[in-house]
Amino acid sequence: MDDETELAMIRRKKMARLIKREKVAKASNERRAKVKAEHAKLLARFLAPDAAQYLEGLKKSEPAIAGRVEEIILNLIINRGFRQVINQLDLRYIVRQLKGEGPKIRIQRGGEMTDFGDYVREATKNGSNDSN
Repeated sequence: MDDETELAMIRRKKMARLIKREKVAKASNERRAKVKAEHAKLLARFLAPDAAQYLEGLKKSEPAIAGRVEEIILNLIINRGFRQVINQLDLRYIVRQLKGEGPKIRIQRGGEMTDFGDYVREATKNGSNDSN
């Protein structure tokens, strides 16, 4: 009888620990869901419709970059007091900065796409050859 009582006590303690762990996990999930809902509200309020659409597309194509962009925007809104509407151009700038890309201007001539810098170099080279 003693062993059975100890075994029952151990089972009750284990069950109590499992219930407590489950309650903590549930509270944590609820808190995360609440924070996520608040973040979604802030983004909806401060993102222009075209920016929100761009961010949704970015979430599908590059989820890591989109997550980082959201973090940056939320940091600006929450911690820095940024209160302006953010448009798609602003989001594209943030994405380019995260990727380390510089500004790019492309020229299409004769069905061929070239970088603007290459185009200018080629034009100046041809111009200097013509003058000689």
